[in-house]
Amino acid sequence: MGYPPQPPPPGYGAGYPPQPRPQSSTPQVLSIIGIVCWFCCSPAAIVLGLIAQNQFRNEGRPDTIARVAWIGGIVAVVLGILSFVIRLAAFRSTGSSY
Repeated sequence: MGYPPQPPPPGYGAGYPPQPRPQSSTPQVLSIIGIVCWFCCSPAAIVLGLIAQNQFRNEGRPDTIARVAWIGGIVAVVLGILSFVIRLAAFRSTGSSY
């Protein structure tokens, strides 16, 4: 014979509720770097902006700055191509060796 099992001590509930995940600053940093890349490497701005946008959406946060980064990258690429074509046409029409 032995003693009956003791009940659990009073005051202990189900425990602490799950803690929310802290928001990461990585997507915001990627977006800002993407905006800076408009001036030096536009394709990188597009890639960084899209990666940041996916991370923002996974966290359920607004992704406006990421959208600005990749759309600005596209605009910079188009303007770069347009500038190249205009300079090439001007170079060929003048016939200079500049």
